[in-house]
Amino acid sequence: MMDKNKAIDLDYLSVLEISGKGAFDLLQGQITCDVSKVSPTHSCLGALCNAKGRVISSFILTSLSVDTYSLIGLSGTLIRTEEELSKYSPFYEVRLKQNKKLSFYGIEKKVFEDTYDIKIGLEENTAQINSTKFVRYLDKKFLLVISDKKGNLVDKNLFKKDKNRSEWDLDEILSFNVEISEKDSEKYTPHELSYDTTKRIDFEKGCYTGQEIIARMHYRGKNLPRLNLAESLDLEIRENMTVSNEENKKVGNIVKVVNLADKSLCLISTKEKNLLTPLKVRETNSVLSLN
Repeated sequence: MMDKNKAIDLDYLSVLEISGKGAFDLLQGQITCDVSKVSPTHSCLGALCNAKGRVISSFILTSLSVDTYSLIGLSGTLIRTEEELSKYSPFYEVRLKQNKKLSFYGIEKKVFEDTYDIKIGLEENTAQINSTKFVRYLDKKFLLVISDKKGNLVDKNLFKKDKNRSEWDLDEILSFNVEISEKDSEKYTPHELSYDTTKRIDFEKGCYTGQEIIARMHYRGKNLPRLNLAESLDLEIRENMTVSNEENKKVGNIVKVVNLADKSLCLISTKEKNLLTPLKVRETNSVLSLN
């Protein structure tokens, strides 16, 4: 018997549902992506920022049904998101709730297309089969799978659950995708996380909280911090390490890490222009070479 295709368990994800006639208007006035572009066949990456233009949370925005949207992201920051949106919800007659009945997996795009004989693109990046939704973003190798009990791929014996997330995390890093963690909430601007280049910000949609500051940085800012990919063959990188240059000056922050059997990779937020200069981790003096 052939091995079943694996479904990487993404149990660190949660979903916040926003429903009601005012759901569109509430979200459109608060988050960075254009909610009008979200449909049953198209999902968007987005973020919620504070008035100073710093990222409170990040997520994938999908459409569940008419007047109902779901934000999929890290559990801790979605709680913050719910707290922020709840301040405005009475004015829009919407209901916010955490849906605890969904499961999240990552499956390879090619496996999905071979299994279901369905092509999933970057424009029509969302497909639904029965009660299971498949989302593609940033041209990643893996699709995000959102499934309820009825359509659970693992329960239906179509895929085998895999708790090892290293392949998914590597795919996220190579796609320069960073979901803001609870400890980093309100620490970074969108540009420091390259949210403008990973299409989390729509600069044509109009006003939302923090929009004026974010737009000013985008159109007038010079030498803005960006994400850069770094790796080490001899060091297990940790997010709490400090990245410095040859003069021992801090030049950036490590925002995402994956440690593999043969190397460690990370995304560093830095505005250093000379990216060929080796970066060091102060705690160990090990060298991180930027790709």
